[in-house]
Amino acid sequence: MSTTRRAFLRTAVGMLALPMLGMPDALDAHMRRADSQARAVRIKFDRILFDARRAQALNFAETARELGAQTRAVSGDIDDPYYDDLRRRWQNARTPVAGITDFRVLLLLQMMASDAGMRPVLRIHHCGQGASMVHEVFGKEEYRAAAAANLTRAGSLWSGAAARLVLSLAAAQVHGAVDVSAANRRDLDSRMLVTWAIA
Repeated sequence: MSTTRRAFLRTAVGMLALPMLGMPDALDAHMRRADSQARAVRIKFDRILFDARRAQALNFAETARELGAQTRAVSGDIDDPYYDDLRRRWQNARTPVAGITDFRVLLLLQMMASDAGMRPVLRIHHCGQGASMVHEVFGKEEYRAAAAANLTRAGSLWSGAAARLVLSLAAAQVHGAVDVSAANRRDLDSRMLVTWAIA
C-alpha cells in the first residue's frame, strides 16, 4: 500500500496535535508545582535589627542568630550610622529587613522603605507585660490567626517565637496584596516593641 503525500501530512499533523491536547493539563500541573515551591521559599533577610536596650529584643536577636540570621543592634537615635548605610543599600537593591524595635524606629524605617519602593509586610504589636501580654498581628489574613495563636502559646517566651515566625516567612506569605494599614490606625506608645518585616 502506497502512502500519498496528503495522507502522510494528515498523519503527521495528527501526531503533532496529540501532545498539544495534553499541554494545558501539563502546563497547569507545572504551574501548580512552581507555586508550591514558591510558597516554600523563605525570605532571605539582609539583617535582623533589634533594640539592645530591651530584654525581649535581645532574646529575639539570640534566637535569630541561632537560626543563622545576621543581626544588628540599633538605637532609637536617628543619628545611628546604620540608617544611612541601609538607605544607601536600598537605593541599589530592595533587600528585605526585619526586626524587633520600638515604634519610633519602625516609623523611620517605614519612611525609608517607602522611598525605596518597599513596604511593611508584617507587623506585630506587643502590648502589655508579663501574663497580660497581647500580640496583635497585621499581614496576610491567612497568616495572622496562626501567628497570634503561636505567640500566645509561647507565653513569656514570646520573643523567641516571634523571631522564628519572622524567619519562617515564605515569599508567598508576603507576595501580592499585604495590607498592614490597619496597624497604622492603632494608638501606640512610641516605646512599644513591634516585630516587623519590610520587603
